[in-house]
Amino acid sequence: MRPVILHQPTRYEQITRQLGLYILAPLLLILALPMAVHISQSPYLGMAVRNLTVASLQQGGPADTAHVRTGDRIIAVAGQPTPTMADYYLAMAGDYSLAPRQLVLSRGVGDLVVEIHPTRPPRARTVWSYSLWVAGLAFLMIGWWVLAQRQDAVARNFFALCMIFAFFLIDVPDYPSRTYLTGKEMLRDLLQLLWPVFFLRFFMLFPSAGARTTEDRRWQRWLLLPAVVLYGLTLLVHLAGPDPAESHLVTFVQLAALIYFVVYFLAGLVIFARKALRRDRRIQHTKMRVILIGLVGGLLPFLVAILFGSVERGAGIPHWEYLGFSLLLVPATLGLAIMRYGALDTAFVVRSSLIYGLLTLLVLLGYLVIVVVLGHYLTQTFQVSTYPLAIVIIAASSLAILPLRRGVQRWIDQALYPSRLASRAEITRLASDLAGEIDVDGAVETLLDRLGDLYRPVTLALLLANEAEGAPFVVTAARGKLPGEARQLTLPVGSSLARFLDWVRRPAFTEEFEDVVATGDADTASLTTLAALNTELLVPLVTGNRLSGFLSFGPKSSGVLYSQEDLANLRSLAVQAASLLESRRRYRESLARQQLETELSVAKEIQAQLLPEEPLQLAGLELTGRHHACRKVGGDYFDYFLLDADTVGFCIADVAGKGIPAALLMTTLRVSFRSTATAGVPPELVVQRLNRTANGLLKEGQFICFFYGTYSPASRVLSFCNAGMDPPLLFRGQQGFVEKLKKGGPVLGVQAGHRYRRGTLTLLPGDLVLFYTDGITEERNAAGDFFDLDRLVSLVMQNGEQPVGCLLDTIFAAVETFGGEERSDDKTVMLLSTKAL
Repeated sequence: MRPVILHQPTRYEQITRQLGLYILAPLLLILALPMAVHISQSPYLGMAVRNLTVASLQQGGPADTAHVRTGDRIIAVAGQPTPTMADYYLAMAGDYSLAPRQLVLSRGVGDLVVEIHPTRPPRARTVWSYSLWVAGLAFLMIGWWVLAQRQDAVARNFFALCMIFAFFLIDVPDYPSRTYLTGKEMLRDLLQLLWPVFFLRFFMLFPSAGARTTEDRRWQRWLLLPAVVLYGLTLLVHLAGPDPAESHLVTFVQLAALIYFVVYFLAGLVIFARKALRRDRRIQHTKMRVILIGLVGGLLPFLVAILFGSVERGAGIPHWEYLGFSLLLVPATLGLAIMRYGALDTAFVVRSSLIYGLLTLLVLLGYLVIVVVLGHYLTQTFQVSTYPLAIVIIAASSLAILPLRRGVQRWIDQALYPSRLASRAEITRLASDLAGEIDVDGAVETLLDRLGDLYRPVTLALLLANEAEGAPFVVTAARGKLPGEARQLTLPVGSSLARFLDWVRRPAFTEEFEDVVATGDADTASLTTLAALNTELLVPLVTGNRLSGFLSFGPKSSGVLYSQEDLANLRSLAVQAASLLESRRRYRESLARQQLETELSVAKEIQAQLLPEEPLQLAGLELTGRHHACRKVGGDYFDYFLLDADTVGFCIADVAGKGIPAALLMTTLRVSFRSTATAGVPPELVVQRLNRTANGLLKEGQFICFFYGTYSPASRVLSFCNAGMDPPLLFRGQQGFVEKLKKGGPVLGVQAGHRYRRGTLTLLPGDLVLFYTDGITEERNAAGDFFDLDRLVSLVMQNGEQPVGCLLDTIFAAVETFGGEERSDDKTVMLLSTKAL
């Protein structure tokens, strides 16, 4: 049976994704910005024109007052003939004055000239236009965010839909250029024909992220054929220039387009309904329900607003124009359903709505109180403009939004969701208790018993891989009613299930596995494992950048799905449990396998597994390091890893002491550090949290020197916090040594409440940053002299052009030659280079 290959984007898909992210979306955003002024300043004629025909009029508006009638055909504007809509837009574009507009109309068998006196848009029309503009920006930004986070076909089709809706809702202003207006009109025709294709393809794929065969991709491309043919006919109409009122070709194209729209739209709705009604696909059902809520809640008020906005004044509902903002629900719910893996339970949706609804209300209330009330007072008292105050409030809101959201979230959880806080607290206690378990069997028993009590799954199993290379995953422990053969299961590391878990590295439902991996191609071992364990939820355990095992949860005994809160808690626990189980298990297996080895040999093997094995290389960045212990184990530690797609986190530490005590402290520190250092958490906050942890672990007289930093090759900004480490050294090209990275605070474990500081600097291409522990500079020779900082700086400056791997060899060789065979302390060096790879 051939192995399942998870779908990787093709070169064409990668190029189109980059084009959308970095060219099309920013270009549309730039074109959308002038609309903020255009909406309120454009002259208002009080009529809608389609195909050069007056489609509707506002009763009592400028056009109605000038005796324009529905059905009139526009022949000329201000003396300029308008044979096409592009000519009409050209005649109207760029003129923001309220000067009278002279129009030549064809009515019946004759022509007449009317003079329309435009006004500024009325308040209701302005609010309505701004609501559509804001909704268009929401489509644009959410579509961009989804495509930036995901590379699959669902994200690409969703982005295309968002771009199309954003183009029509924002309605970029016209410029007095025939080429621009003709291009805009042709683009409008193209997008009108493309959106049914992306609408149908989106609902055909969603919610699956996954692997599509070549036949699938080819078949979906065929869906574009009607749009391509119709667009070709549309271009032919533009080139031939027939009168839309008389051309049979135009009538045929319009009828064919209408049939195409209806067929594709109904097909998409049928697919959506079938997926929403499938009760055997519970995750899919919850996502479809959220989308349905968003579509109904977003489109229904919008359609009501269109209806009441077109009736004569006084016949509609009050403030109908504000209903346009309901469109924001559509991209928001679609983005939520796409980006949130797992079941979108009602509690999660309601809680998120409460948080962001209350957050929006607080921001608007603050704006109302400060800008409106205070601004009115300042204007009346000191004749001061409120515009600078509004700008300050907007800037302050952007800075305060994150802490304000956390405060609102904490208050809502305490007031309405105390069980959420209790579950999180129980997970935190479980992680703490696991850290206190020395024996792997005790840790496993504690883990399964406590998780079983918390979630009440029908079945619960832990599968771990043996230490040997390529060894399969085996059922280490289980709870619940499992058949005897289930406890003897083995799952190969190359199975589709193992590869899926190593790919997602987060809690995932079996339904997601079925979506990503075609069932017909899935290996028998994966399907047998899922069926025998009655698995509903899988929680991968990843340590040392590899999948070391996973937890299999059966359905909850209550019948409810695992919530988003459950997934978040289990993901947090898995990060800590994986490292703890791995270190405890490796320790026991090493002792059993090497009984004649000393405890130092065993500890060294465990410690080596916790350090990076390979350099980390990105475009314009290379990180590598090396550790030599004075005994077989030591208290030095370094690490580097990806925080997100373009940000690297790295650290170097020196635990006071040597041997096994220092190594055990280092292991505990590493577990705490890897669970604390996550994307978005600044270095000084990570160090402060580690300091609190260290104060609870260290005895009197013990301490830990620690340095943590982050670096983004895109921005070239290095942020860091130094807690008592020997300052890393920055070497800059031909300038040599230029700076020490000192900013931070004292060593860990001395002052529990100390507030650490952050340092930042910008690296240039060719820069080199050297991180080292004091074992390098404090190495002594036979005469008692130190291999001091001056020797180290001179050595690096003389050999700075070497590749970082060779430079590491040079440094350690020089230190070992200087000190001889006797090693006085642990030695660790880490190098960060921005040379082009």
